Amino acid sequence: MSSTLRRIISISAGIGAFLVAAVLIGFWADYFARKTTPDLFPQLSEITFSLPSTQGRPISNDDLLGQPVAMFFGFTHCPEVCPVTLYSLTEITASIGEAADELQIVFVTVDPERDTIPVLKSYIEAMDESAIGLSGTIDQHAAMQKSFRVFAQKVPLDDGDYTMDHTATVYLYDAKGRLSGTIAWGEPHDFALAKVKAVLGIKS
Repeated sequence: MSSTLRRIISISAGIGAFLVAAVLIGFWADYFARKTTPDLFPQLSEITFSLPSTQGRPISNDDLLGQPVAMFFGFTHCPEVCPVTLYSLTEITASIGEAADELQIVFVTVDPERDTIPVLKSYIEAMDESAIGLSGTIDQHAAMQKSFRVFAQKVPLDDGDYTMDHTATVYLYDAKGRLSGTIAWGEPHDFALAKVKAVLGIKS
């Protein structure tokens, strides 16, 4: 056997081994993700909360069951992530049409000190009148953020004001309060659209 042929066989074997390893790693990664996701992310049906809302009455987790929900945490002084997230969701629902009317968008503030209900209502309705805003006491929000495993932290600014660092994930729940998926900050529009359609039961 020539050295060239041996080299070709060796390279081919190496590529084959790499592909097999990649498939196995992918399989186990997917298996691990499917097994751990229910533990890593909260189920709306398993969390108890009740907060004042922009609807003029307290909203609890029970009130949100029975319909698909897109929930995310943010604040009205947010310079980019929060308004872009809310706008993106409204764009997605608009592109889907009437079928998206079933989806309830819920914006939970991580800055209840500044985001009173009137402030939150004005902010949300400027983009989506059907969305619900939640704002309560600092203790209520601390408990809710813990339940949803949401990170939120005040960051002082040089001018004496402050901003907030926070989780930028959108949680998508089906009508039974089960987590259907999540939308990450910066996720491509088509990916996010597919996930919203999935939670609505719309086949692409």
